[in-house]
Amino acid sequence: MSTPYGMPAGPPQRPPAPPQKSRTGLYVGVACGCLLLATLLIAVVGAGLWLFSSGDTTADPTDDPTTSDSRSEDPHSDDPEEDPTSDAPIKTPSEDPDDDPTSETGGDQGSSFTIHVSAPEEGTTLETNDDEVLETQKGKFVGVAVTLTNNGSQDIGLSGESFRFYDADGGQHTMRYASFSTTGPQVTPGEEATALLYADVPEDTELASVSYTDDVGTDGQEMTFPVG
Repeated sequence: MSTPYGMPAGPPQRPPAPPQKSRTGLYVGVACGCLLLATLLIAVVGAGLWLFSSGDTTADPTDDPTTSDSRSEDPHSDDPEEDPTSDAPIKTPSEDPDDDPTSETGGDQGSSFTIHVSAPEEGTTLETNDDEVLETQKGKFVGVAVTLTNNGSQDIGLSGESFRFYDADGGQHTMRYASFSTTGPQVTPGEEATALLYADVPEDTELASVSYTDDVGTDGQEMTFPVG
Protein backbone atom coordinates (compact mmCIF):
# COMPACT_ATOMS: atom_id res chain seq x y z
CA MET A 1 0.00 0.00 0.00
CA SER A 2 1.35 3.29 -0.92
CA THR A 3 1.32 6.42 1.21
CA PRO A 4 0.22 9.81 0.09
CA TYR A 5 2.93 12.19 -0.90
CA GLY A 6 4.33 14.17 1.89
CA MET A 7 3.05 12.02 4.82
CA PRO A 8 5.58 9.98 6.72
CA ALA A 9 5.24 6.34 6.86
CA GLY A 10 4.20 4.71 10.16
CA PRO A 11 1.39 4.98 12.73
CA PRO A 12 -0.14 8.41 13.49
CA GLN A 13 1.28 10.43 16.52
CA ARG A 14 -0.70 12.24 19.33
CA PRO A 15 -0.54 15.98 19.46
CA PRO A 16 1.67 17.39 22.33
CA ALA A 17 -0.11 18.04 25.68
CA PRO A 18 -0.74 21.67 26.59
CA PRO A 19 1.65 23.07 29.30
CA GLN A 20 0.35 23.00 32.91
CA LYS A 21 -0.51 26.35 34.48
CA SER A 22 1.59 27.45 37.56
CA ARG A 23 -0.34 27.76 40.93
CA THR A 24 2.24 30.01 42.67
CA GLY A 25 0.12 33.10 42.26
CA LEU A 26 -2.86 31.35 43.83
CA TYR A 27 -0.81 30.40 46.88
CA VAL A 28 0.49 33.94 47.28
CA GLY A 29 -3.02 35.35 47.11
CA VAL A 30 -4.35 32.95 49.74
CA ALA A 31 -1.43 33.80 52.08
CA CYS A 32 -1.99 37.52 51.68
CA GLY A 33 -5.67 37.08 52.45
CA CYS A 34 -4.93 35.13 55.65
CA LEU A 35 -2.39 37.76 56.76
CA LEU A 36 -4.88 40.56 56.17
CA LEU A 37 -7.56 38.69 58.10
CA ALA A 38 -5.18 38.13 61.06
CA THR A 39 -4.19 41.81 61.06
CA LEU A 40 -7.83 42.88 61.15
CA LEU A 41 -8.54 40.44 64.00
CA ILE A 42 -5.59 41.76 66.06
CA ALA A 43 -6.70 45.34 65.45
CA VAL A 44 -10.26 44.57 66.61
CA VAL A 45 -9.07 42.80 69.77
CA GLY A 46 -6.58 45.59 70.61
CA ALA A 47 -9.26 48.25 70.19
CA GLY A 48 -11.57 46.33 72.49
CA LEU A 49 -8.89 46.01 75.18
CA TRP A 50 -8.07 49.72 74.91
CA LEU A 51 -11.69 50.68 75.32
CA PHE A 52 -12.05 48.34 78.33
CA SER A 53 -8.94 49.63 80.07
CA SER A 54 -9.72 53.28 79.39
CA GLY A 55 -13.16 52.75 80.85
CA ASP A 56 -11.64 51.45 84.16
CA THR A 57 -9.29 54.42 84.55
CA THR A 58 -12.11 56.94 84.33
CA ALA A 59 -13.34 55.95 87.81
CA ASP A 60 -12.80 58.76 90.37
CA PRO A 61 -10.90 57.43 93.42
CA THR A 62 -12.16 60.34 95.49
CA ASP A 63 -15.73 59.05 95.30
CA ASP A 64 -15.09 56.82 98.36
CA PRO A 65 -15.96 58.94 101.45
CA THR A 66 -14.55 56.39 103.91
CA THR A 67 -10.90 57.05 103.00
CA SER A 68 -10.62 60.63 104.25
CA ASP A 69 -13.44 60.64 106.80
CA SER A 70 -12.08 57.70 108.81
CA ARG A 71 -8.84 59.62 109.43
CA SER A 72 -10.17 63.09 110.10
CA GLU A 73 -12.82 61.86 112.54
CA ASP A 74 -10.46 59.69 114.63
CA PRO A 75 -11.27 60.70 118.26
CA HIS A 76 -7.81 59.60 119.46
CA SER A 77 -5.67 61.39 116.88
CA ASP A 78 -5.38 64.61 118.93
CA ASP A 79 -5.50 63.09 122.41
CA PRO A 80 -2.01 63.50 124.04
CA GLU A 81 -2.87 60.90 126.68
CA GLU A 82 -2.91 58.18 124.01
CA ASP A 83 0.69 58.90 122.90
CA PRO A 84 3.17 56.63 124.78
CA THR A 85 6.09 58.75 123.49
CA SER A 86 5.05 61.83 125.44
CA ASP A 87 7.78 64.43 125.98
CA ALA A 88 6.64 65.14 129.52
CA PRO A 89 9.67 65.86 131.73
CA ILE A 90 10.76 63.17 134.12
CA LYS A 91 11.85 64.13 137.66
CA THR A 92 15.47 63.28 138.36
CA PRO A 93 16.66 61.88 141.69
CA SER A 94 19.37 64.55 141.87
CA GLU A 95 16.83 66.86 143.52
CA ASP A 96 16.86 64.60 146.57
CA PRO A 97 19.57 65.86 148.99
CA ASP A 98 20.21 62.26 150.08
CA ASP A 99 21.74 61.56 146.66
CA ASP A 100 24.29 64.40 146.86
CA PRO A 101 27.42 64.10 149.06
CA THR A 102 27.09 67.84 149.65
CA SER A 103 23.49 68.58 150.60
CA GLU A 104 21.60 71.36 152.34
CA THR A 105 18.51 70.46 154.32
CA GLY A 106 16.73 71.19 157.57
CA GLY A 107 13.78 70.50 159.82
CA ASP A 108 10.65 72.45 160.71
CA GLN A 109 12.15 74.30 163.68
CA GLY A 110 14.08 76.96 161.73
CA SER A 111 17.10 74.68 161.25
CA SER A 112 19.14 74.36 158.07
CA PHE A 113 22.50 72.74 157.53
CA THR A 114 24.91 71.64 154.81
CA ILE A 115 26.65 68.29 155.07
CA HIS A 116 29.46 66.72 153.07
CA VAL A 117 30.89 63.19 153.42
CA SER A 118 34.42 62.46 152.17
CA ALA A 119 35.66 59.33 150.43
CA PRO A 120 36.35 56.50 152.91
CA GLU A 121 39.79 55.43 154.16
CA GLU A 122 40.70 51.99 155.48
CA GLY A 123 43.29 50.44 157.82
CA THR A 124 43.85 47.67 160.34
CA THR A 125 44.88 50.03 163.18
CA LEU A 126 43.57 53.37 164.39
CA GLU A 127 45.39 56.01 166.39
CA THR A 128 43.14 58.14 168.59
CA ASN A 129 43.62 61.71 169.77
CA ASP A 130 44.81 60.30 173.08
CA ASP A 131 47.69 58.52 171.30
CA GLU A 132 45.97 55.21 171.81
CA VAL A 133 46.27 52.63 169.04
CA LEU A 134 43.16 50.57 168.43
CA GLU A 135 43.31 47.16 166.75
CA THR A 136 40.52 45.95 164.49
CA GLN A 137 38.32 43.22 165.87
CA LYS A 138 36.31 42.42 162.73
CA GLY A 139 38.78 42.86 159.87
CA LYS A 140 39.47 46.55 159.21
CA PHE A 141 38.68 50.12 160.16
CA VAL A 142 36.84 52.33 157.67
CA GLY A 143 36.59 56.07 158.30
CA VAL A 144 35.21 59.26 156.73
CA ALA A 145 35.32 62.99 157.43
CA VAL A 146 31.88 64.60 157.72
CA THR A 147 31.74 68.38 157.40
CA LEU A 148 28.57 69.95 158.77
CA THR A 149 27.68 73.65 158.45
CA ASN A 150 24.83 75.11 160.51
CA ASN A 151 22.93 77.56 158.27
CA GLY A 152 19.93 77.90 160.59
CA SER A 153 19.10 79.86 163.71
CA GLN A 154 19.32 77.03 166.29
CA ASP A 155 22.08 74.77 167.59
CA ILE A 156 22.49 71.39 165.89
CA GLY A 157 23.64 68.32 167.77
CA LEU A 158 26.93 66.63 166.94
CA SER A 159 27.90 63.30 168.50
CA GLY A 160 28.97 59.81 167.53
CA GLU A 161 25.47 58.52 168.23
CA SER A 162 24.09 60.85 165.51
CA PHE A 163 25.83 58.90 162.72
CA ARG A 164 25.61 55.39 161.27
CA PHE A 165 27.48 53.65 158.44
CA TYR A 166 25.77 51.62 155.70
CA ASP A 167 27.60 49.26 153.34
CA ALA A 168 26.82 48.46 149.70
CA ASP A 169 24.56 45.57 150.75
CA GLY A 170 22.51 47.74 153.12
CA GLY A 171 24.15 46.45 156.29
CA GLN A 172 24.38 48.89 159.23
CA HIS A 173 27.58 49.56 161.23
CA THR A 174 27.91 51.65 164.41
CA MET A 175 30.80 53.94 165.26
CA ARG A 176 33.87 52.49 166.95
CA TYR A 177 35.55 55.86 167.36
CA ALA A 178 34.67 59.52 166.60
CA SER A 179 36.39 62.88 167.05
CA PHE A 180 35.07 66.41 166.44
CA SER A 181 36.60 69.76 165.64
CA THR A 182 34.26 71.54 168.06
CA THR A 183 34.72 71.62 171.83
CA GLY A 184 31.04 71.09 172.63
CA PRO A 185 28.39 68.64 171.43
CA GLN A 186 26.55 71.39 169.55
CA VAL A 187 27.15 73.27 166.30
CA THR A 188 26.00 76.86 166.74
CA PRO A 189 24.33 78.89 163.95
CA GLY A 190 26.86 79.89 161.29
CA GLU A 191 29.48 77.43 162.59
CA GLU A 192 31.17 74.67 160.58
CA ALA A 193 32.29 71.46 162.26
CA THR A 194 34.12 68.34 161.12
CA ALA A 195 33.51 64.88 162.52
CA LEU A 196 36.03 62.07 161.96
CA LEU A 197 34.06 58.83 162.14
CA TYR A 198 35.40 55.25 162.19
CA ALA A 199 33.70 51.88 162.27
CA ASP A 200 35.15 48.40 162.70
CA VAL A 201 33.79 46.27 159.85
CA PRO A 202 34.51 42.94 158.09
CA GLU A 203 37.38 43.04 155.61
CA ASP A 204 35.15 42.70 152.50
CA THR A 205 32.81 45.55 153.53
CA GLU A 206 32.37 48.42 151.06
CA LEU A 207 31.09 51.64 152.67
CA ALA A 208 28.30 53.24 150.66
CA SER A 209 26.62 55.94 152.79
CA VAL A 210 26.50 57.71 156.15
CA SER A 211 23.31 58.71 157.95
CA TYR A 212 22.75 61.65 160.30
CA THR A 213 19.95 62.06 162.87
CA ASP A 214 19.29 65.02 165.16
CA ASP A 215 16.22 66.18 167.06
CA VAL A 216 16.64 69.76 165.79
CA GLY A 217 18.51 69.42 162.51
CA THR A 218 16.42 66.59 161.03
CA ASP A 219 13.38 66.60 163.36
CA GLY A 220 14.51 63.22 164.63
CA GLN A 221 14.40 61.66 161.17
CA GLU A 222 17.38 59.72 159.83
CA MET A 223 18.86 61.23 156.67
CA THR A 224 21.35 59.29 154.53
CA PHE A 225 24.19 60.74 152.45
CA PRO A 226 26.44 58.84 150.01
CA VAL A 227 30.18 58.84 150.61
CA GLY A 228 32.78 60.45 148.38
